[in-house]
Amino acid sequence: MKGNTMTAFEDQAIYPSAELFLIKQFMKREGFHPRQWLLGTGLKEEHILNPETLVSLRQFDIIYHNIFRITNRPDVALALGSCLNLSRWGVLSVAMICSQTLGSALETGNRFRSIVRSRFSLTPHFRKDVTEIVIDRQEGMSFPLSPSFSHELLICSMQSMIRSLVKERNVFAEVHLSYAPPAHYESYEKYFDCPFSFNREKSMLVIPNELMLRALPTGNPITEQQAIAVCKLEAERVAQVQKGDLTWMLRSEIGKQEGPLPSLDQIADRLHVTPRTLRRKLQEAGTSYRRICHEHQLQLALHYLADPKLKSSAVAHKCGFKDAASFREAFKRWTDMTPQEHRKRSRTTHVTMPSNNNHMMLDYAAA
Repeated sequence: MKGNTMTAFEDQAIYPSAELFLIKQFMKREGFHPRQWLLGTGLKEEHILNPETLVSLRQFDIIYHNIFRITNRPDVALALGSCLNLSRWGVLSVAMICSQTLGSALETGNRFRSIVRSRFSLTPHFRKDVTEIVIDRQEGMSFPLSPSFSHELLICSMQSMIRSLVKERNVFAEVHLSYAPPAHYESYEKYFDCPFSFNREKSMLVIPNELMLRALPTGNPITEQQAIAVCKLEAERVAQVQKGDLTWMLRSEIGKQEGPLPSLDQIADRLHVTPRTLRRKLQEAGTSYRRICHEHQLQLALHYLADPKLKSSAVAHKCGFKDAASFREAFKRWTDMTPQEHRKRSRTTHVTMPSNNNHMMLDYAAA
């Protein structure tokens, strides 16, 4: 992506924030408060521990700039990368931890790199005794500071994650780097327990096949597939945002809500578009803001009505209705049943609950 499209994508807060906690731990050891390295991002310290926080590519870039500036450490990317353990990648981490081998874990990580904002593609080349993983910058992706900073962060974080997966320290046979030696190149000896070289045609990690094929002690194919299913949904969400699909982005924003729903103007502001543009895009997609809100409310209602402990008034509140009467009226219009009738039928009939990603088509002619 190029130009304004890429700029809009970079500003979309769509990535999990798990890395912020690890950065906080690292920067605390360096002697810095979150307000110093969050400066200019719009994020606050309380966002770090909020699991609902999402972060944009640009916000992460600002954070890296701040870290490099205030620490005044030329090797800070090496040091930070070494502290970014596998928990950095959220649900993708679960899929990797539960993989059968290191090779399959790395394949899964590379397959879903879009959900963890990777600027690189990793291409494995299998040789007799080793696997050569070639590191290339993804087309259209720029580096926040320099090629060396981004490579150092990537390679040291990968080394940290692989070490935690295989429970072994020496994981690379060689490290090849496509850039010239930086001024702090002597620091590399501190972080890598293997030969490394600069000015190579391609950046590359060389890993012994014995290690790539080794069974992981935490392998669990059932949990792995469950985590991969979630990763697929996340990858689809990110892909839609990259395409600028406002309908998908709107559904994603609405899906975060419980209780009173925001106005169209509020949602438009979150999506960095004008209300007029949002209405036009929804009309072109054959839907409307009202319709999407109703779909969301119905999905919430079906979910909460499945809990017999919740009274209808509580379900009504969770779905954004002012009272149980208005909720009952809307539910009857949508399903030809009252909430009580639905609950009674559900006790005797198997009901498949819709997920937030299966959007029902409703007829609002009478709405």
